[in-house]
Amino acid sequence: MSAVDRAWLEMDEPNNPMVVSAVLDLDVVGDVQDLVGHVVTRLSAYPRFRQRVDRTVEPPVWRDAGELSLPYHVRIYHLTEDRPEHGITEAVAREVGTALDEQHPLWRLTVFMRDADRVTVLFRAHHAIADGMALVGVLMRCTDTPGPDREMEARLVVRRLFERLDRAAGTLQTALRIVRDRAGWRERVAMPLRQGRETALAFGRVLSLPQDNPGCLRRPLCGERRVAWSAALPLAPIKTRARRLGVKINDLFLAALAGAIGRYLRETPGNADAANLRISIPVNLRKPADGELGNCFGLVLLDLPVEEIGWRERVALVGRRMAALKRSPEARATLLGLAAAGRLPVAWEKSLVNYLAGKAAAVVSNLPGPQHALTIAGARIGNLVFWPPQTAGIGVGISLFSYDGRVTVGVSADRALLDDPARLVALFEDELMLILHPRKHAARRSRPARLRTGPSTARPPSPAPVRVPVPARPAQARRG
Repeated sequence: MSAVDRAWLEMDEPNNPMVVSAVLDLDVVGDVQDLVGHVVTRLSAYPRFRQRVDRTVEPPVWRDAGELSLPYHVRIYHLTEDRPEHGITEAVAREVGTALDEQHPLWRLTVFMRDADRVTVLFRAHHAIADGMALVGVLMRCTDTPGPDREMEARLVVRRLFERLDRAAGTLQTALRIVRDRAGWRERVAMPLRQGRETALAFGRVLSLPQDNPGCLRRPLCGERRVAWSAALPLAPIKTRARRLGVKINDLFLAALAGAIGRYLRETPGNADAANLRISIPVNLRKPADGELGNCFGLVLLDLPVEEIGWRERVALVGRRMAALKRSPEARATLLGLAAAGRLPVAWEKSLVNYLAGKAAAVVSNLPGPQHALTIAGARIGNLVFWPPQTAGIGVGISLFSYDGRVTVGVSADRALLDDPARLVALFEDELMLILHPRKHAARRSRPARLRTGPSTARPPSPAPVRVPVPARPAQARRG
């Protein structure tokens, strides 16, 4: 187990498991057993999904778990929309907040059978197995839509070949230049030292940031989750608007999110003066077409302007701050910091991670998915949303996922910090429409804020699982 993967394994807390969750809405599923067998077969092709954590040695290692226990890894429920406790968001929230058993491989598949042949699948895997980008690749390999993916893989193979040839030619040219000029040799020696110094300085800047996030988002976690996600929003007009404003699509999303969080905080008593909120943004550090599992990403910390300012000013401010972060070595510095933490004693590691986590109030992840429709076992994926885990005391995770020309925002939050994620999603959609259509939506900002009375305490009961036969482990998976 790599040091970074071990760091994520040890970050588990009783009220906050480090598990990546993805929700897939499937249209017209004919046979749930075929669907489950298909997904289990594809997952079993990865050795990590057949291995469990072995803590009998230090540091922990991955061990083969033998035959998969399908009653543990696969659970199937019937939901009926006419009963509030059977709502899909409530059912998903109950599962998202539960930890995974280290006596089994660290993943689970929960299938919610709904009315009219609709099926919602919740896929959960521990962050120690892989980061979000790698797990999206795993899900894509569970699909059965051919064509574009294979063409892309072929193009990537050719591109990697040319990249290797180019690197080899560049290395030869550099060697010849070093022979001709000793100054070139000195520069190549000095460059890693300079990069190391810049990385150390960046990590020092992260450590020195103040813990000044709104108090309502720094309370102790209760362990009960609330989740919500938006409808799929068309991506084309968002791209057009971002290009006209001279910013990246992600900048536009983050500006809309900043406006939504600001309005949510002002609707909550005692937070009217909130002006800044720092978020943690995962940055992919993988090479193109890297199909390996594990964790290879860094984190950058962005201050979101949540005060009451105009949307144009907010978009420009977020764009400038993101541009500055992209030029900094902060993402690689945090990756190296996590790798170092994974080699420390567990108590020291958690102290370091908790200290870093206290700098941010939420984790916000933006992952690009395939821009064409996919199917799994013949069922079309209508929508897809995911949530990243949040380290230590961070209890709010927000994701943006693009798929089939649309984008979906998802919110997962501890109830002690954010009781109504559906309200935050609605505010995000409103802020996004304000940026896309200012004249049409500007009047909404002048409406008085709706004061919130506080979190509800009622918790709906869990529906009983349905005893649906699960297919035996496929022969291909058993051979693996």
